[in-house]
Amino acid sequence: MNYVWITYHHEEDDEPSEVYFELDENRMEVRKVEFFRNGLCFSYGEERGNFDALSKEPFPEDLRSLNLEGERDVKAISRSFFQEIWNQAQERPDGFMGMFF
Repeated sequence: MNYVWITYHHEEDDEPSEVYFELDENRMEVRKVEFFRNGLCFSYGEERGNFDALSKEPFPEDLRSLNLEGERDVKAISRSFFQEIWNQAQERPDGFMGMFF
């Protein structure tokens, strides 16, 4: 498994500001967590479902190819760091409807 963190440099509330990925041996998304500036958090994969939100395309081997100066930074992270983020996502509202409960 590989783990990736993308930080986006924008001010859009309806686009994620940070996205964390767990990738399988083929570099396909297995789990994903999105954090938004307004505090919302969405997680996909495993017991949380929403598998349609996972990309159908593999991540490139060279993560540097995804970096866009001033727009996004992409870097590899550890399994333990991803797992901490995944667990945090359980404690936050689950999407739009979670704001009302």
